[in-house]
Amino acid sequence: MFCLKRFWPACVLALLGAGMLIWPQANQQGFLALNGMLNALPAPAWRFLSIFGDWPTALALMLAWSWRDPKRLPALIVAGVVGIALSIGLKAGFNVPRPPLVLPPGTVELLDRLPGNGSFPSGHALASAALAAFVCQGMGRTGRWACYGAAALVALSRIAIGVHWPLDLLAGALLGWGTMRLALARCWPGGWPRDVERTAEMILLVLLSGALAWLLGQRAMYADYWLRVGIAGAVVLLGFIRLARRGH
Repeated sequence: MFCLKRFWPACVLALLGAGMLIWPQANQQGFLALNGMLNALPAPAWRFLSIFGDWPTALALMLAWSWRDPKRLPALIVAGVVGIALSIGLKAGFNVPRPPLVLPPGTVELLDRLPGNGSFPSGHALASAALAAFVCQGMGRTGRWACYGAAALVALSRIAIGVHWPLDLLAGALLGWGTMRLALARCWPGGWPRDVERTAEMILLVLLSGALAWLLGQRAMYADYWLRVGIAGAVVLLGFIRLARRGH
């Protein structure tokens, strides 16, 4: 009962993931069914949703949200570092091939470039679940459902695009949600002193500026690319203005 009341998202994700491990065929069959069904929506819609699972975008949005409650900044940094490390390490360790490399040609509707790294777990599901857990902290039931629903759509976009198995999404979402919930509860829940907080925010803004410079160097023309640039650029600009005002 305690599990269901406080940690029901983790319970649901873990049960679904366990079912797919016990019955591996369900992972492939689930992908094929969802990939075909989800592509009833146009490709730009799924690429748009996928943006909110990019780590630079997710971190930028969490940083902007932390301005409302600076006590969450330590959790953002700890969970962000741990989440990125888990995503990179587990992908390299398991090295699971992505659906288009396993399934027969023509069975996968691929809507974007195929990433060159492993499939398990989904970094987008991990980042979007962490973002949802970060934003919905302290919200009522309706707000929490909205956050989790948005995170689910971001995760599903990776199946629609054709680059992840369902088990990748379940594992990524469980890791992202659990890591952020743990960080919010245990990592300096009372926040940092003002000078430490200001330094940490400055470092984050510098790192985000580097990600923005890299994005601008891509010179892409897609609408989802410019949305990534716009979100990162707006947070960087507003963040430096905010720090400058607080410094006076």
